[in-house]
Amino acid sequence: MDNEQIENSSFDQEGIEPSTVDQTGLEGKIRISEDVISQLAIKALLSVEGIQPANPGLMANLRMGRKAANGVRISISDGDVPEIQVDTYVSVKYSLRIPDVCWDVQEAVKEQIERYTGYLVKSVNVYVQGITFTDKPAESSEPYTPDVTPPSSEIL
Repeated sequence: MDNEQIENSSFDQEGIEPSTVDQTGLEGKIRISEDVISQLAIKALLSVEGIQPANPGLMANLRMGRKAANGVRISISDGDVPEIQVDTYVSVKYSLRIPDVCWDVQEAVKEQIERYTGYLVKSVNVYVQGITFTDKPAESSEPYTPDVTPPSSEIL
């Protein structure tokens, strides 16, 4: 191989092939499931301090569309670039200013979904369903067992 052939080869100067992929001529659509978008929204919702997912209530489940799961319901519009509407149902920790926390929820959910999907988030609606007075309840991994020993059947 002479010097001219080396210069015109597809390898760079260090002998490593460039990591570019030619995507000309590829056609098709990419659709992301509502469940995937819902999981992204739930993760963003849980990242906001003082927020816990809440039950949306009976009236919200009777509306058209999917039922809310873990405090989030997603609606995707059809089109070339899908638009997403997110409904979140939350409980806010007592002593926090509700409008500020709701703003944080809207920003976190919008940023998370747009970053990972590339879809446009049309709106993030936050429905405050309640107030919590404590952090998440402490969960013990062991079941409660009383310290009382059962009476013995043997007579001494």
